[in-house]
Amino acid sequence: MKFVYVLTSTPKDLYYEQALMSVWSLRYHMPQAHIIVLVDNKTKDSFSEPNRSELQKLAEIISVDFEDTVSNVERSRLIKTAIPDYVSGDFLYIDCDTIIADDLSGIDEMDCNIGGILDGHCLLDDHIHKKYFIARDKKLGFHGTLAEGFNFNGGIVFYRDTEEGHALFKNWNEAWKYSAYEKHDFHDQSALNEANYRIGLKMKQIPGEWNCQPSHGGLAYLKDAKIIHYYSSEFNGKNYIPYYKLADKTLQNRIKETGKIPEDVIEMIKEPKFQFNSVHLINDDRIVSIMQSPLTFTLADIKAHLPALFNAMEATMGGIRAFGKKIKK
Repeated sequence: MKFVYVLTSTPKDLYYEQALMSVWSLRYHMPQAHIIVLVDNKTKDSFSEPNRSELQKLAEIISVDFEDTVSNVERSRLIKTAIPDYVSGDFLYIDCDTIIADDLSGIDEMDCNIGGILDGHCLLDDHIHKKYFIARDKKLGFHGTLAEGFNFNGGIVFYRDTEEGHALFKNWNEAWKYSAYEKHDFHDQSALNEANYRIGLKMKQIPGEWNCQPSHGGLAYLKDAKIIHYYSSEFNGKNYIPYYKLADKTLQNRIKETGKIPEDVIEMIKEPKFQFNSVHLINDDRIVSIMQSPLTFTLADIKAHLPALFNAMEATMGGIRAFGKKIKK
């Protein structure tokens, strides 16, 4: 079994540093593992810089050439949705924004040809992004989400070199190209689930510990987690409070400075299930259900930019709630 990453990166971003931590953690748990990092030609050229050379010591690098006009996002998606064109045999695809928490050799025992883990570790009806997934599929003319009743997360994909495996990636690549170039939607997850729909829903569910998503219902799988997927895209917002220490940009920038993982960070990677910052947990279904609502973000913007208006609104609503409670009594 091979373990495959896809990396497109420039010295201006932190994707290389994320990949370095993930590959290092996999090598730590599996010293003899066959690790492959698929990169585009520009990313490969950047490895000549002193602080971007360490990854080549930990994994086999395979470079794919593109015209200069092809963007990094396109390069990443075009490689990811066509991995069997560059890697032979069975493999487990792993996103770069992950930390490997255990030996992954047990993946060979999976009783399926192609598999993935539920996005958010839940079915569609329980997913906080249900409306978004359905709306996106409708825009694209896709049917995968509703047909499955869930979304497979594209961060981890299990593949056996079989007819089903080839069919999945062929359709994934075609669906993504249509999504990107006809509908201008560059997400790969919707195309993955559409590909699964087109081949007759052949993808099987793999246990959640193989793609533990702590911020999306993954805490139930953390104890036995094989792979921790911390979603680097979540940390792009300027107001986002990082919950996972290894996802912190300050920490990743320390790696960028020297090109090597500092000793204190290595010790953190060795104990990845304990690297959480203090966060505020909301234990109220009513509030959780509207956390992604435009109303919630509008209120946050009002508080940040028009605090006087927010205070007036809050005082008014507080008075109304107090009056309502008196009537109820």
